Formats: sequence, structure tokens, C-alpha cells
Amino acid sequence: METTTSPTPLVETRQPRLFPAKLRAALIHAGISTVIFMAFLYLILVEWYPPPFFTTDGGWNGVVIMVLVDIVLGPTLTFIIFNPRKSRKEILFDLSMIALVQFGALAWGGYTVYSQRPVAVIEWEGVLKPLTTEPLYVQDKTLADLQQFNTGSRPIIRAEPPKTKDEMGTMMELALNKDIGETQQFWMFRSFKGALVEIKKSALDITAVTTDNTEIKSALDKFLQQNHGKKAEDFFYLKFAGRYKDAIFVFDAVGDEVGHLMWGVPERLP
Repeated sequence: METTTSPTPLVETRQPRLFPAKLRAALIHAGISTVIFMAFLYLILVEWYPPPFFTTDGGWNGVVIMVLVDIVLGPTLTFIIFNPRKSRKEILFDLSMIALVQFGALAWGGYTVYSQRPVAVIEWEGVLKPLTTEPLYVQDKTLADLQQFNTGSRPIIRAEPPKTKDEMGTMMELALNKDIGETQQFWMFRSFKGALVEIKKSALDITAVTTDNTEIKSALDKFLQQNHGKKAEDFFYLKFAGRYKDAIFVFDAVGDEVGHLMWGVPERLP
């Protein structure tokens, strides 16, 4: 008797659709990256570049860097490399490599933004300028060393211009051999409040400044409204020459910083 064997039915294995799977993985990565970015955004806005430094000294540039290395780089790599049709082992390897690349980029971006933050404000001949950590470390100094001249998270310190030929030679030597600018040389730092008489001679004529710029006048009016009973002449004002934009720092009679004035145009004061 002849036996008839039925053909074995073919089982169709359906592969996941590539584009939706890639997009889903990239979106999940973007969500995780956004949480990390929010932590960095807090550090930039509150700790590293508080007002007015966010505007004057590159805080916005720091945000752009972190967006690129966190929210853009990682999810883009995931979208390009992730392939659900690979084996589990291959997928885990790909994701590990993506995480490694992104961690390295985050470390670089975070260090770049952190190291360029202003850590002090230096007064030089009536103008305030930011100080970062690099010139301090070149001179074997730390942030703690700045506290002898003034206190606070970003102390305001006076840089005393050289008065003798020897002092001028020291300043030039550091500028030429170690690329340390005149407002960054630790040996010239002095107490800000100890030189108020001299500093006030270089203070801005706020009446003339506000006459020429309605935005600054509006900023001053707002500041005075917040300090009830005070007049413009109760304070003195110094120009702050940030790396990207100027501002005006406001001080009370004893040399304490009590506020700052910001505006849109012009970016630089005369």
C-alpha cells in the first residue's frame, strides 16, 4: 500500500519593518538624552553662567554644544546604526558603542562649557572683565586663593596696574611667555573694596549712558523700582566687558555688587 506524505508547510518569518524600528529606538534615546540635557541646562543657567554671564560670556554657546553632543549626536547614531534584524548580541554591541561615543562627547562638551565659565570678575582701570580657571591654574593658583581679595562665588577683584619698570617687565614676561593677559595675572590682584576711591573715579556717568540708550534707561528704571526709595546717584556703575557682550554692574556705596543692567543693542559700550 502506497503512503502519501503531505508537504511540510513553509513558515513565513516576518522581519520587523526597518524604518519604524529605527525611529522608535532613536526617539527612546532622545527621551533619555533630554533628561540628561535638562541636568546640564540647570548647571549652565544657575551654577556656571548665572545672569549676566549667560548672555555676556557664552552660556548660550554652552547650551548649543550640549544640545549637539547630547540630543543630536546620540539619537542620530542610534537611528543610523540600530538594526532590529541583527542578533541580540549584535544589537547590544552596537548600543554599547553608541553609549561609549556619546559618553565621550558628553564628557568633552561638559568639560569645555565648565572650564570656560567665569569664576571671578576683575576690575582693570575702571572696566570689569571675566576670569576663567585656565590662567589661574597656569600660575599654580586655585579658586580658594581668590577669596583673600573678596568673598563670594564669583569675587570681584581689582587688578592693580604696574607702577614701576620692574613690575611692567613682570607683566610683559607673563603675557609673552605664558600668554596670561594683564587682567589675569595673580600677582597684580588686590582688594576691590580697598580701592573704591580710585575705582569710583572711573565709574560710568549713568546719566549720559541712559540718555544715549533707552534700553539701558529702562533697565535702570526697573532696577530702581526694585530698590524702593533709592536714586540712581545712590549707586556707582562699572562697565563689564564680557567675551561676547557688555553689561553694567551696579554697586552700592561700600562696593557691594547689588545688580546688573542688560540690554539688546548695542552689544558693546563705547
